[in-house]
Amino acid sequence: MLVITHKQEEISVIDVKRAGARGDGKTDDTAVIQRALQQAAQSKDTVYFPDGVYIIDPARTLSVGSNTSILGNGKTSVIKAASSGFGWDMIRVQGSNININNISLDGNNRVNRVLAIGGGSSNIVINNSSVANATHSTDKKSDYYVGVVSGIVIYGNTNSITISNTEIYNVSATNVSEGSLIARGIFVTTTWGSKEKIGKKILISGCYIHHISPADDGDGIYYEDPAMDNNKGENTGSIIANNRFTYCSKRAIKIYAQGMQIQSNQIENPFLNNNYYKGTKKGTPAPDMYSAISIYGSNNVVVNNIINGVGSFYAAFEVSAGDLIENTLIQGNSISMGDKSNIAGTTAIRLGNVRGFQLLNNNISNGERGVWTWQNADQGMIQGNSIVVRKGTGIDLTTYLSGYVQKNITCIGNNITAGKAKIVIPPRAINIVIK
Repeated sequence: MLVITHKQEEISVIDVKRAGARGDGKTDDTAVIQRALQQAAQSKDTVYFPDGVYIIDPARTLSVGSNTSILGNGKTSVIKAASSGFGWDMIRVQGSNININNISLDGNNRVNRVLAIGGGSSNIVINNSSVANATHSTDKKSDYYVGVVSGIVIYGNTNSITISNTEIYNVSATNVSEGSLIARGIFVTTTWGSKEKIGKKILISGCYIHHISPADDGDGIYYEDPAMDNNKGENTGSIIANNRFTYCSKRAIKIYAQGMQIQSNQIENPFLNNNYYKGTKKGTPAPDMYSAISIYGSNNVVVNNIINGVGSFYAAFEVSAGDLIENTLIQGNSISMGDKSNIAGTTAIRLGNVRGFQLLNNNISNGERGVWTWQNADQGMIQGNSIVVRKGTGIDLTTYLSGYVQKNITCIGNNITAGKAKIVIPPRAINIVIK
């Protein structure tokens, strides 16, 4: 047993090099590291990775069990998948009271997912680390040739999961057989075919998420509650806050879940007429970005986020694309599209079927529309927003769909500069108040 001092705290550790790992970037250290992890699960010690590149077999997932801590020295301590072979998960965490700190996890483009947090896990902390380089296999006969690619995936029945101050990047889906090319920096979901419930009290904070591709369906974070398909979604109590996103090819954040808070994130759109589909529409131009934040669940709060960049968004904020979404608060956000971007068909805040929504004190610049209710909208407050759309419409309450109605909406104290119209109200709208 080795005792080291880390940040003025004495920690009893298992040093993987003293245990026999080489960390030379060449030798297969899988077996040594797995033994150290198993020992730590029993002794509750910390598995320490000194400076080095620790090669593991991507086909042999490293398993991390309960009461285990992993500690490195930051970017100089690297666990890396070997260049030969291919696998599903590079590392799988399963259990409770597990900490991963100050280490680089490099899938080396030899795994579909770099880090998986198994169903039923709780009190998991991933901090001050990096997670990178997940993709599809190039072998058409491989089980890993298609499917969802992720940096981190969190399965169901999980609770109290924290991912903080961690960089997630270079996650790319490349092969399509059916459906789309799907890549997620962080993917919160449930095990396919299981009866798991969506994870609760998940905190993603202070992370830097970038280069998630392609435009077909590459999202920085996707929080998905499959129970919502059957109207059995539950409030998650989860928070996505103070993260930075860039080069997320379709969206930064997609929420198909309830009871979440999305706050104080910085989302950059760096694309300007150079984002292309790579799947069934290969070579066809995509929107610079489809959306910064898409909300497809009720009881969600979106506050104090900063959205900017050289490109435009089809819908910088999208709320509902069909199903009724209730109780949405969008407040204090700054949404800007690039001065030289193509704004035709773009909207800053695009509302579908919504009831009980509040758009308060947001700053919007550029885009063809500032706010657009394009499906049914009911019981809404649009107040105190600053909207500058010099070539478009500030607030558009019209819809091109027959049978859809906007009603019980109040617009108060909005400061609007618009090239076409400040506020447009359709003839069949009901109880629209403008002050």
